[in-house]
Amino acid sequence: MSTAKPVVAVVEDEPALRQLLAAYLQRAGFAVQLYEDGATALAGLRDSTPVLVILDVLLPKLDGFSVLERLQNDGAAPPVLLLTAKSTEADRLRGLQLGADDYVTKPFSPAEVVLRVEAILRRVRGGPPAPRTRTVAGITVDEDRHLVEVAGQPITLTPTEFRLLTLLIHRPGWTLTRQQLLDGAVGTDFLGYDRNVDVHVANLRKKLGLRPSPIHTVYGVGYRFEIPEDGGGGGVAPPPS
Repeated sequence: MSTAKPVVAVVEDEPALRQLLAAYLQRAGFAVQLYEDGATALAGLRDSTPVLVILDVLLPKLDGFSVLERLQNDGAAPPVLLLTAKSTEADRLRGLQLGADDYVTKPFSPAEVVLRVEAILRRVRGGPPAPRTRTVAGITVDEDRHLVEVAGQPITLTPTEFRLLTLLIHRPGWTLTRQQLLDGAVGTDFLGYDRNVDVHVANLRKKLGLRPSPIHTVYGVGYRFEIPEDGGGGGVAPPPS
């Protein structure tokens, strides 16, 4: 007997973004419910039991803050991840005070949204929290402080390089396509420019300075982060002369 997939509700009025999030969630093993406005979402969510709601703040008919507040007043509301173009501290605090479990500001990475969903569900289910600081193959990524260290030495990455490394290091052994990596790094779908990621990966490898590099090319597809068999990092390349 097959096990039903956990259902995530996506409340987003932009059709392309709604479908993009649905595709990433389905790829990660979730079923999805889609809503395009706050009033319809509130009615639907009161009659269904998703494991989590991804909720945009700027919605027609009823804004996301109002939907969140009414769900909380109903009691037993599912966990909520807010999507918002509002990036001021006051807006973030308002969402958290109303009961949101986390938030992501636009533009965002669909892959990061999936990671946030998985992290929230781990917390809710009592599992170990998703680490915001992760050390793999001699590389430490601190997402909260936006810092990267190799063998204990800090290195400087561009925002795009940092997001690429975060995506890869959270999925060791997984092959991610160029388009998936570019979508995740820049937060939108740049169809037709997926080869641009090769330049970013080349720069990232150079800055990491590890030999062999843990970032492996999967020819014709994309890239994969590999953990060495001994669990440690490779040798650090000497600086160029």
